[in-house]
Amino acid sequence: MRLVMVRHGVTDFTTAGKLDGRGGPDPSLNSEGRRQAEAAGVRVRAFIEDNAARVITSSMNRAIETGAAIADALCVRAEVDPDWDEQNFGDWDNESVDVLAARHPQEFLRFREDLHYLRPGGEAHVDLQARVLAAFVRAATAGGTVVVVSHRKPIVTVLSHLLGIPYDRIWRMATAPASLTCVEVSAGGGASVAFVNDTNHLR
Repeated sequence: MRLVMVRHGVTDFTTAGKLDGRGGPDPSLNSEGRRQAEAAGVRVRAFIEDNAARVITSSMNRAIETGAAIADALCVRAEVDPDWDEQNFGDWDNESVDVLAARHPQEFLRFREDLHYLRPGGEAHVDLQARVLAAFVRAATAGGTVVVVSHRKPIVTVLSHLLGIPYDRIWRMATAPASLTCVEVSAGGGASVAFVNDTNHLR
Protein backbone atom coordinates (compact mmCIF):
# COMPACT_ATOMS: atom_id res chain seq x y z
CA MET A 1 0.00 0.00 0.00
CA ARG A 2 0.95 3.62 -0.30
CA LEU A 3 0.42 6.15 2.48
CA VAL A 4 0.49 9.81 1.51
CA MET A 5 0.73 12.03 4.59
CA VAL A 6 -0.29 15.66 4.08
CA ARG A 7 0.29 18.34 6.66
CA HIS A 8 -2.63 20.77 6.99
CA GLY A 9 -2.52 24.24 5.46
CA VAL A 10 -1.63 27.28 7.53
CA THR A 11 -3.77 28.97 10.14
CA ASP A 12 -3.15 32.28 11.90
CA PHE A 13 -1.51 30.22 14.65
CA THR A 14 0.87 28.60 12.16
CA THR A 15 2.01 31.92 10.75
CA ALA A 16 2.43 33.35 14.28
CA GLY A 17 4.58 30.38 15.37
CA LYS A 18 2.14 29.35 18.12
CA LEU A 19 1.56 25.86 19.46
CA ASP A 20 -1.94 24.55 18.85
CA GLY A 21 -2.43 20.96 19.87
CA ARG A 22 -5.22 18.59 20.72
CA GLY A 23 -7.35 20.40 23.30
CA GLY A 24 -6.16 23.84 22.19
CA PRO A 25 -8.05 26.66 20.43
CA ASP A 26 -8.33 24.59 17.19
CA PRO A 27 -8.45 27.41 14.60
CA SER A 28 -9.59 27.04 11.01
CA LEU A 29 -7.43 27.59 7.94
CA ASN A 30 -6.83 31.20 6.95
CA SER A 31 -7.09 32.36 3.33
CA GLU A 32 -3.55 31.21 2.52
CA GLY A 33 -4.25 27.88 4.17
CA ARG A 34 -7.34 27.39 2.02
CA ARG A 35 -5.28 28.12 -1.09
CA GLN A 36 -2.67 25.61 0.05
CA ALA A 37 -5.35 22.97 0.69
CA GLU A 38 -6.73 23.35 -2.83
CA ALA A 39 -3.22 23.12 -4.28
CA ALA A 40 -2.55 19.98 -2.24
CA GLY A 41 -5.76 18.47 -3.62
CA VAL A 42 -4.61 19.09 -7.18
CA ARG A 43 -1.18 17.59 -6.41
CA VAL A 44 -2.64 14.49 -4.76
CA ARG A 45 -5.07 13.95 -7.65
CA ALA A 46 -2.22 14.13 -10.17
CA PHE A 47 -0.10 11.77 -8.07
CA ILE A 48 -2.69 9.02 -7.51
CA GLU A 49 -3.60 6.73 -10.38
CA ASP A 50 -7.33 6.67 -11.20
CA ASN A 51 -7.96 8.94 -8.17
CA ALA A 52 -8.59 5.75 -6.18
CA ALA A 53 -7.77 6.48 -2.54
CA ARG A 54 -9.19 6.77 0.94
CA VAL A 55 -8.80 10.12 2.69
CA ILE A 56 -8.41 10.17 6.48
CA THR A 57 -8.03 13.32 8.57
CA SER A 58 -7.38 14.13 12.19
CA SER A 59 -10.32 15.55 14.14
CA MET A 60 -8.86 19.07 14.21
CA ASN A 61 -10.43 21.81 12.09
CA ARG A 62 -7.40 22.64 9.97
CA ALA A 63 -6.87 18.99 9.03
CA ILE A 64 -10.57 18.41 8.33
CA GLU A 65 -10.68 21.48 6.07
CA THR A 66 -7.50 20.50 4.23
CA GLY A 67 -8.76 16.94 3.92
CA ALA A 68 -12.09 18.15 2.51
CA ALA A 69 -10.28 19.94 -0.34
CA ILE A 70 -8.29 16.78 -1.11
CA ALA A 71 -11.35 14.52 -0.85
CA ASP A 72 -13.25 16.84 -3.22
CA ALA A 73 -10.40 16.61 -5.73
CA LEU A 74 -10.58 12.81 -5.54
CA CYS A 75 -14.40 12.68 -5.48
CA VAL A 76 -14.46 10.73 -2.21
CA ARG A 77 -15.67 11.38 1.32
CA ALA A 78 -13.04 12.00 4.01
CA GLU A 79 -13.02 9.93 7.21
CA VAL A 80 -11.97 11.25 10.63
CA ASP A 81 -9.55 9.42 12.92
CA PRO A 82 -8.69 11.39 16.10
CA ASP A 83 -5.55 9.31 16.63
CA TRP A 84 -3.93 11.45 13.91
CA ASP A 85 -4.47 14.61 16.03
CA GLU A 86 -1.56 16.85 16.96
CA GLN A 87 0.01 16.43 20.41
CA ASN A 88 -1.82 18.00 23.35
CA PHE A 89 0.58 20.70 24.58
CA GLY A 90 -1.35 21.39 27.80
CA ASP A 91 -0.67 24.81 29.29
CA TRP A 92 1.67 25.63 26.39
CA ASP A 93 -1.15 25.64 23.84
CA ASN A 94 -1.69 29.10 22.32
CA GLU A 95 1.88 30.10 23.24
CA SER A 96 4.64 31.23 20.88
CA VAL A 97 7.41 28.67 20.40
CA ASP A 98 10.04 31.44 20.40
CA VAL A 99 8.70 32.91 23.63
CA LEU A 100 8.61 29.50 25.33
CA ALA A 101 12.19 28.74 24.27
CA ALA A 102 13.35 32.12 25.62
CA ARG A 103 11.42 32.10 28.91
CA HIS A 104 11.58 28.39 29.75
CA PRO A 105 14.79 27.08 28.13
CA GLN A 106 15.25 24.05 30.37
CA GLU A 107 11.62 22.92 30.12
CA PHE A 108 11.65 23.51 26.37
CA LEU A 109 14.80 21.42 26.02
CA ARG A 110 13.17 18.59 27.96
CA PHE A 111 10.12 18.85 25.71
CA ARG A 112 12.35 18.33 22.67
CA GLU A 113 14.50 15.55 24.14
CA ASP A 114 12.44 13.58 26.69
CA LEU A 115 9.81 11.16 25.36
CA HIS A 116 8.01 11.20 28.69
CA TYR A 117 7.96 14.95 29.35
CA LEU A 118 4.52 16.54 29.41
CA ARG A 119 3.04 19.86 30.35
CA PRO A 120 0.19 20.18 32.90
CA GLY A 121 -2.96 19.03 31.17
CA GLY A 122 -0.94 17.85 28.20
CA GLU A 123 0.32 14.68 26.56
CA ALA A 124 3.78 13.11 26.52
CA HIS A 125 5.33 12.25 23.18
CA VAL A 126 5.37 8.57 24.11
CA ASP A 127 1.56 8.66 24.38
CA LEU A 128 1.19 10.51 21.08
CA GLN A 129 3.53 7.94 19.54
CA ALA A 130 1.35 5.04 20.72
CA ARG A 131 -1.86 6.41 19.21
CA VAL A 132 -0.27 7.64 15.97
CA LEU A 133 1.49 4.35 15.28
CA ALA A 134 -1.75 2.47 15.98
CA ALA A 135 -3.45 4.70 13.40
CA PHE A 136 -0.58 4.11 10.98
CA VAL A 137 -0.97 0.33 11.31
CA ARG A 138 -4.73 0.59 10.69
CA ALA A 139 -4.14 2.66 7.57
CA ALA A 140 -1.33 0.39 6.33
CA THR A 141 -3.37 -2.80 6.70
CA ALA A 142 -6.24 -1.30 4.69
CA GLY A 143 -4.25 -1.69 1.47
CA GLY A 144 -4.37 0.49 -1.64
CA THR A 145 -3.60 4.19 -1.39
CA VAL A 146 -4.49 6.11 1.76
CA VAL A 147 -4.13 9.88 2.12
CA VAL A 148 -3.81 11.03 5.73
CA VAL A 149 -4.14 14.72 6.54
CA SER A 150 -2.47 15.37 9.87
CA HIS A 151 0.08 17.53 11.68
CA ARG A 152 3.80 17.93 12.04
CA LYS A 153 4.47 15.70 15.05
CA PRO A 154 2.31 12.78 13.91
CA ILE A 155 3.99 12.83 10.49
CA VAL A 156 7.54 12.92 11.87
CA THR A 157 6.54 10.27 14.42
CA VAL A 158 5.74 7.84 11.59
CA LEU A 159 8.97 8.75 9.77
CA SER A 160 11.13 8.39 12.87
CA HIS A 161 9.55 4.99 13.61
CA LEU A 162 10.26 3.69 10.10
CA LEU A 163 13.77 5.15 9.89
CA GLY A 164 14.88 4.52 13.48
CA ILE A 165 15.48 8.21 14.21
CA PRO A 166 15.80 9.07 17.95
CA TYR A 167 13.22 11.44 19.39
CA ASP A 168 15.67 14.27 20.00
CA ARG A 169 16.46 14.34 16.26
CA ILE A 170 12.97 14.31 14.79
CA TRP A 171 13.00 18.12 14.74
CA ARG A 172 15.54 17.96 11.90
CA MET A 173 12.87 16.66 9.51
CA ALA A 174 11.04 19.33 7.55
CA THR A 175 7.27 18.98 7.10
CA ALA A 176 6.01 22.30 5.78
CA PRO A 177 2.31 23.22 5.82
CA ALA A 178 0.42 21.47 2.99
CA SER A 179 3.48 19.35 2.16
CA LEU A 180 3.23 15.74 0.97
CA THR A 181 5.23 12.83 2.40
CA CYS A 182 4.91 9.34 0.96
CA VAL A 183 5.53 5.94 2.56
CA GLU A 184 5.24 2.65 0.68
CA VAL A 185 4.42 -0.53 2.63
CA SER A 186 4.96 -3.98 1.12
CA ALA A 187 2.69 -7.00 1.58
CA GLY A 188 5.30 -8.48 3.93
CA GLY A 189 5.16 -5.44 6.21
CA GLY A 190 8.38 -3.77 5.08
CA ALA A 191 8.24 -0.04 4.49
CA SER A 192 10.25 2.58 2.64
CA VAL A 193 10.02 6.36 2.53
CA ALA A 194 9.50 7.44 -1.07
CA PHE A 195 9.74 11.19 -0.48
CA VAL A 196 9.39 13.78 2.27
CA ASN A 197 8.13 17.37 2.38
CA ASP A 198 7.09 17.80 -1.26
CA THR A 199 5.94 21.40 -1.65
CA ASN A 200 6.31 21.87 -5.42
CA HIS A 201 2.55 22.40 -5.76
CA LEU A 202 2.74 25.50 -3.56
CA ARG A 203 5.19 27.42 -5.72
